Amino acid sequence: MQRFAWLVPSFPAVSFFLIVFFGKRMRRRGSEIGIAAVFLSFVVSIAIMAHFVAGGAPVTSSLPFFQIGSFHVEVGQNVDGLTAVMFVVVTLVSLLVQIYSTAYMHGDRRYTWYFAALSLFTASMLNLVIADNLFQLLVGWELVGICSYLLIGHWWEEKENSDAAIKAFITTKTGDIPFLFGIFVLTVAAGTSNIP
Repeated sequence: MQRFAWLVPSFPAVSFFLIVFFGKRMRRRGSEIGIAAVFLSFVVSIAIMAHFVAGGAPVTSSLPFFQIGSFHVEVGQNVDGLTAVMFVVVTLVSLLVQIYSTAYMHGDRRYTWYFAALSLFTASMLNLVIADNLFQLLVGWELVGICSYLLIGHWWEEKENSDAAIKAFITTKTGDIPFLFGIFVLTVAAGTSNIP
């Protein structure tokens, strides 16, 4: 099952698009898609965790994304015991948040958009967990920052919420500067961006 770990972030990523395009037409306005996707991710995470509890070996695999001269970037997965634990933690917490949010957000006019953003946030965090290279990690980090901005500022009409969203965005963008510097230094020094 660990070879299919890429399914864990894929389910909520696909649910983001399904909710955006079809959520408003659905009976529960898209929340059922987000909950089902995270539940599937949680089930796969439990199976992956069971593999490592039984003493299974880590798995690393990747596909080429692009190449410029000798420099190439891949999209892949690095699945070990820590990845398995974080998969279970992230999917369980996200599942509980999504279930709780069905009542908390009930009647909200941007209910469907909230669940779409929550699904993308979950997919982004799971991408951070599974990333096998620093550039894939960066993509996950940037998406988490954008989703934080969207979720914190969901009720942007209230000044405190929009101020908090802007503060969160500035904080993550400030953190990006040393993060980007570190990625490029490590990639140049090691000759590769692959984490393993």
